[in-house]
Amino acid sequence: MDEARRLRIYLKLVEYTSIPLTLLMILYVLTGYGMVSPALRHLGLSYALSANLHTSPALRWLLNAAVILHGYPGLALLARRKLKRRGLWRAAEAAIALAFAAYAAAVAYAELYIAFPGLGRGWRFGRG
Repeated sequence: MDEARRLRIYLKLVEYTSIPLTLLMILYVLTGYGMVSPALRHLGLSYALSANLHTSPALRWLLNAAVILHGYPGLALLARRKLKRRGLWRAAEAAIALAFAAYAAAVAYAELYIAFPGLGRGWRFGRG
C-alpha cells in the first residue's frame, strides 16, 4: 500500500474513533465518580450501576479497541507531520506499532487472566 493511501486510512480511523473514544472516556470518568461519590446519584448513577458499567468486560474491550484504533494512526500521523526525514518517520512508525502491539498484548493477557484466574501462575514475572 502506498504512503498516501495509508495516511488517508489513518486519518479516517482517527476521525471515526474520536467521538466513540470520547464518549467511552466520559462514561468511565462518570462511573468512576459514581462509585466513590454520591453526588452523581441524581443523574441515575447509583453505586451498583456505576460499578456494573465501570467493570463491564464489553465496555473494556470497546475502550481498548478504540484506544488502539485511535492512538496508533493518530501518533503515526503526528510522526509523519513532524518528522521530515523518511527513515526517521519509518523508525518512529515502527516504534509506535511495537508500543501498541505491546499494549494490545498486555490488555489481552489481563482479560485472559480475569477469565482464567490461574493463567500465568508460577511465571517468574507474575504474582499469580
